Amino acid sequence: MLHLYILIPLNVILIGVYFYARLRDNKRLVKFVQPSAVIVSWIVAATSLFQPNPDIGLTIVVLVGMGIAIIGDFLNIDMSDMAVVLRGLVIAVIAYLTYAIGFTYLSGFHVQDLLVGAVLLIVYAFVMRTIWPGIEKGMRIPVLIYGLVLPFTFSRAVSTFFSERFSAGTALFLSLGTFSLFIGDIEFAIDAFKKRVLFMPGPILYAGGQFLIALACWF
Repeated sequence: MLHLYILIPLNVILIGVYFYARLRDNKRLVKFVQPSAVIVSWIVAATSLFQPNPDIGLTIVVLVGMGIAIIGDFLNIDMSDMAVVLRGLVIAVIAYLTYAIGFTYLSGFHVQDLLVGAVLLIVYAFVMRTIWPGIEKGMRIPVLIYGLVLPFTFSRAVSTFFSERFSAGTALFLSLGTFSLFIGDIEFAIDAFKKRVLFMPGPILYAGGQFLIALACWF
């Protein structure tokens, strides 16, 4: 675990620089630091395979899903361009569904999932109603689909609390990570389709969320 004392502070620094770059709209810096932060998270997850008794199944799910997300991080730089946003939605849907399907395969379904799902459906409906008037017609179906994928992914992470397969630490980090991604994208949706958000911690929520998911592989 000695390498984590290097990777963890490095990732925190990269996330901070990423936030600064987005805040200053420095696309050249974003192009470098956006994928770099998530690549470090990917390495954190990958190196968990070298610890005693690693959770190989979970780590593979995280590595595949995060690897897909990294492809989007290289491509999705100018998020003021709706064509880039649409491409980002497609890549993110594939990445987050990889997480969701993987978590479900490993932990199964539980009775408690019904309550979690019901609450998140209400949140989903509220968010869609809030941003709907500002969404261009060509973007409405992709936004509807994407808006449903993230709460679904979060619900599948929460479901790991009810599975005997996962430790409380793993479930906590998976849930915090996917929740961070969820909140970050709600913020982006409001900024893009409703009204300008003056202070956007979305970059921290995205890169930090991926980092938390990576750390889950160590518990």
